[in-house]
Amino acid sequence: MTDRVAQQQAAIDELLDLLRQEQRGDTWVGRTPDWYGPVVFGGIGLALTISAACGDAPVGSRLHSLHAHFLRPVQGGQEIVFRSEVVKAGRAFNLHRVTALQHAKPVITMSCSFTTDTDGYVYDLSGIPTDVSLPGDLPEPDDTLDEVGPWDERWLGPSRPRPDGTREATHRHWFRLPRTLDDDPHLHTALLGYATDWTGLGGRPLHLEGDTTGMISLDHAAWFHRAARADHWLLQDVQSLVNAGGRGTLRGVIRNPQGLIVASMVQEMLLRPITP
Repeated sequence: MTDRVAQQQAAIDELLDLLRQEQRGDTWVGRTPDWYGPVVFGGIGLALTISAACGDAPVGSRLHSLHAHFLRPVQGGQEIVFRSEVVKAGRAFNLHRVTALQHAKPVITMSCSFTTDTDGYVYDLSGIPTDVSLPGDLPEPDDTLDEVGPWDERWLGPSRPRPDGTREATHRHWFRLPRTLDDDPHLHTALLGYATDWTGLGGRPLHLEGDTTGMISLDHAAWFHRAARADHWLLQDVQSLVNAGGRGTLRGVIRNPQGLIVASMVQEMLLRPITP
């Protein structure tokens, strides 16, 4: 095993360990990683909250939609507590509300709907875009300048600008967790929830170079249309819909290599202008 592979497997161990929260009475208690610095990436907050929500999932059901609001920055290297309440327990759908707290203050609130898949109409809009290469045809990333993380990624970047300067996609990449995971659908959903926030600079289509300074997530909605595995290749395709009023809204889909949509998302963020 090479040093890089060993480091990546250790990073996977740590990520998976974060998703194993402890139940204390009517709460779930976990911790946030410290490798992001004082404030963690929003996808971590989503994954942890999804994991806690699924700890109280009705038997035989899976999370099919979530609507979350980011209330305060999620602090790194700290304990995080999750409180869950059942809003509605129905025969077909169950709605829960989960609040994540740090230092007794809410940082994320999320409504989570659980159901069981049934037979019905099958339809998917388009498929893998014609200008998108499959992951096996793309070079591995150069990790010499970055720390090795848990994900295997193949970056594609934005699509070409149209004549009016807009783009079909403002961020695209393939991703997977390079380890065979167990079949727990809640684990895979939590990891896909992480990925729905993995939008790069795609929310600011007129400034796709630079960093995420001035981009603050406000709310986030995601739908998990099909059961999917985070240890198989998936394509994240993000499109910026509108920037106006100091805010930006983007939407995205996650597809498997066959072009089927397994998840979709919409997010609004605060956008502060880039200044020299």
